[in-house]
Parts: sequence; C-alpha cells; structure tokens
Amino acid sequence: MVAAREAGRGKSGYGGGRTPERLDRGLREETARIGLWLDTSELTVEATVDAILADLDRALVP
Repeated sequence: MVAAREAGRGKSGYGGGRTPERLDRGLREETARIGLWLDTSELTVEATVDAILADLDRALVP
C-alpha cells in the first residue's frame, strides 16, 4: 500500500537506500510489540476506534 502510494507521488519521501519495503520490514521485524498493533489501511475511522475499544487492555501502554 505504501509503495503504491509512493509511486503515485511527484516526489519521493525515501532516499539514502530507504524504501517502503525496508521500512515495513524494519517495523515488522525490529520493533517491539508494545500495545495494540492494527492495520488500519482498509478501516474507517469508526472501525479503527471500535477495534481499539474492543481490545482496550492491549491498546493501553503502561
């Protein structure tokens, strides 16, 4: 999704060897799983709020 959005832009937000794929891989493989992680790319704002409230215990970060 990020790569497709980036391809449609007139400028690049990535440089120095950074790519959307490397960013995605870094987030998935190197970032601690603290809190609730949601893929909201196909969710409305309302659906996102509902998902957070449905799993509030995991959503709250100590």
